[in-house]
Amino acid sequence: MTRGWGALRGWALCAALLVQDPGAVAAHAIILESEPAAGAKLAEPPTRIYLRFNSKIEKRLSRVTLAAEDGRPVPLVVKTDGGEKPDRIVLVLGSVHPGAYAVRYKVLAADGHITEGALRFTVLEPK
Repeated sequence: MTRGWGALRGWALCAALLVQDPGAVAAHAIILESEPAAGAKLAEPPTRIYLRFNSKIEKRLSRVTLAAEDGRPVPLVVKTDGGEKPDRIVLVLGSVHPGAYAVRYKVLAADGHITEGALRFTVLEPK
């Protein structure tokens, strides 16, 4: 009977620790929202890339590139001036032509974890 209570107390302690520090379980930056959305098919070329993460991003140490289906990745400037909230990256785009694109990102979250990923979108030919 004593062993049962000990096990129950151990499980209760683990549960309490997880509730107090959820960052210990999910420590990587995850995209919560993006414009264009992943897999989007756009009638008009986008003028910006918007990425919102689930945690603060160290923008000075984060990188984003845009690549057309048939081209080399072009680095995009990640603003560090504090104009955006710490969990968001907004990148201004130049001329974007019809075709398939990949936005690749490598970001450093404030907790020290690096996250890499990509989202793809397509700009359709005008009708």
